[in-house]
Amino acid sequence: MGSTEQSMEFWLEDLARRRTFVKPEEHTIRGFFLKGLLGRLRTLGDEALVRRCLEACGQERFMDFFSYSSDLMFLILLTALPTLAERHGGAEAALRQIGRQASTDFLASVAGRAMMLLAQGRSPRPLISSLPAAFRVGMSYGSVQVEWLGPRQGRINARGSFMSPPFLEGVVLKVLEAAGARGTQATARSTGELDIVCEFSWE
Repeated sequence: MGSTEQSMEFWLEDLARRRTFVKPEEHTIRGFFLKGLLGRLRTLGDEALVRRCLEACGQERFMDFFSYSSDLMFLILLTALPTLAERHGGAEAALRQIGRQASTDFLASVAGRAMMLLAQGRSPRPLISSLPAAFRVGMSYGSVQVEWLGPRQGRINARGSFMSPPFLEGVVLKVLEAAGARGTQATARSTGELDIVCEFSWE
């Protein structure tokens, strides 16, 4: 996990800073990703929290394959984070939980189930290697690359990422665990304004 736990204010400021880079016409996100995000908040929070998030971004619902500005994602997260932090041991832990839920959504999809079949009885490598394609499906921007450093360790380079490091940690940890890995570790850090490196390993 992250080496030092940062405060709520730190992660709210981090989200607000990332939000300043959003170009509404260029940085878009599919409706199914936003619907999934609200579903995660329903699981981690409650229905009242979901309603507050919808009000914050001025939407009644999201259409699966419609492209929305990524600014809406920030409005949702900035609204939800204080409540989730109270329930899940702080803002950093809450962001990590949202990332874990995002992985759960991906693994339940057609592509995710296909990758799970490939991973059965083998190793988490096929699932981790599928992450770049998974991010490309949902977002119009950024890139994710996987670099293998050994049989059971690697590094993910996320460029142009609007998500915070703990979110990426949660994504990676859930994927590793879903493939049966034990002794999993993931540590992500910012390396640029919108760039993140996440080093991971398992036993």
